[in-house]
Amino acid sequence: MIDRELLETTALEEVCACQYYDLADTLQETPDEDLRGIVNHTIKCEICGE
Repeated sequence: MIDRELLETTALEEVCACQYYDLADTLQETPDEDLRGIVNHTIKCEICGE
């Protein structure tokens, strides 16, 4: 299993530009499951669809 710090870093790298600052602002409160969804590209952006 991936540790939280690596998960956060990877999610910030993988998230689309539309959501980058929102994620950066709420990173500590974002559940691991949501971060994994961003990293695995199973959570799509509601703005651009990526």
